[in-house]
Amino acid sequence: MRLNWCLIALASLATSVAPAWGHGPQIQLTAESGKIITRQVMIDDYTPVSPATSIYVLPVTSVSNIWVVQPPGTTGSGPGIAPGVGFVDAASHPFKTGNYTTSIVDGLKKWNGTSFVDTGDSQLQLYKTVSGNPLTATTTDSGPFASLTYPLTVTSDEAHTGMGFRFLGDGVSNTSTLADGVYLLSLKVSNETLTESDPFYFVLPKGVTSTEAGAATFAFAQQQGIGAGAIQAMTAIPEPASLGLAALALGSCAMLRRKR
Repeated sequence: MRLNWCLIALASLATSVAPAWGHGPQIQLTAESGKIITRQVMIDDYTPVSPATSIYVLPVTSVSNIWVVQPPGTTGSGPGIAPGVGFVDAASHPFKTGNYTTSIVDGLKKWNGTSFVDTGDSQLQLYKTVSGNPLTATTTDSGPFASLTYPLTVTSDEAHTGMGFRFLGDGVSNTSTLADGVYLLSLKVSNETLTESDPFYFVLPKGVTSTEAGAATFAFAQQQGIGAGAIQAMTAIPEPASLGLAALALGSCAMLRRKR
């Protein structure tokens, strides 16, 4: 089964050539016709413009007994946002210094083999420190959904700000047990001057095979009408054609068993 090795290689390359200042992983943002467009997660260097992206397949890692979203080759958790690409001057750049908001747009979901459904007790928490003050926003099973608002100074093409994502396995404690599975977090980003982004999605495999993660990712993409070119996999998943062949092989085996 052929894997998306090119994506993994790019992630590794980004890590190996990362500048010493270590900005961390951020979602590159651009604006088109006054609307925020989400692009790929980039490590440390936030140029040039990357493909528009709606689904991010990101690793889940245990750090100090806390299950966090952690792009490869990084520490802590992420990604945040980076709206500086193409910056020439503050007057002409579409993203201005000011307040930005990352909003949860749906409850945390978990793949059941066919679709993403409610996780039960488990939740996921966004966290960020602003001027020494810890801020959090936690998923809930129903709306209104929480959000984080934070200041961002945009004065160069490297403008960015980080954010963390941690699981609450029992819905309360960030050190509680988290069941294996493929989780789905739905977000959007906005600011004071542009139309908010379309929803974007973190597909978060924990303790499952790459085949299961890939099946969940591409089934969800198809349900949402999102093309494969708008998916960034930062952990290995099979390509759609490989998944189709695997399903065909399993179906053939089942038919043979029935004929015996």
